[in-house]
Amino acid sequence: MHNAECGRARACIFLCILHVALGMAAVSHAEIIDRVLAVVGGVVITQSDVTAASELGLLTADTITDPAETVIARLIERQLILAEVDRYAPPEPTADAVDREVGIVRERFPSEGAYEAALARSGLDENHVRQTLRDELRIRAYLEQRFRVPPPTDEEVNRYYREHLDSFTRGGNVVPLDEARAEIVRTLTAARRTMLVRDWVNGLRRRAAIIDLSLPRQ
Repeated sequence: MHNAECGRARACIFLCILHVALGMAAVSHAEIIDRVLAVVGGVVITQSDVTAASELGLLTADTITDPAETVIARLIERQLILAEVDRYAPPEPTADAVDREVGIVRERFPSEGAYEAALARSGLDENHVRQTLRDELRIRAYLEQRFRVPPPTDEEVNRYYREHLDSFTRGGNVVPLDEARAEIVRTLTAARRTMLVRDWVNGLRRRAAIIDLSLPRQ
């Protein structure tokens, strides 16, 4: 009886050790997949987040070709902005709007299989993609509402047109100002909004608790 009890005890100890070892291996594997790269106000940004942004273009299509450090910086800024968005709660995007954004992401891939493979490499599923794109729409709505930019004056439009004639030359012919006006207004308005947002985000950075583990250590 005593020997049987000792055998059971040894078996239990072995199973416990095996369970702990497997758990440690799983944690180690998870750290490789989801290595923490930054912490922004308590929110963790992982390697999987960077992979998803890069491979799926969840921030912008340009993200696909950006180096990793640029993507990390964008994700940090995105989290700073999203925290402000959550505070003020802009109107929710419609399901159709989210569907359109998902469709844009899918169109970046030559096939459904390539899209699914990118999801697998990122460790994401369709719901996560939809949630990320929903937040992107919320961010856009918030920035457009908060940073309303007055349209440029006629003088500013004329000056931009004169200084960028090469941009309005098609097949050797210069596009008339009246035809180029709408494009110029959009360009100048976007540039001004970008500048305002940049100054605002820099202020958020100065006030936020940010730990960027991706930066090289001195």
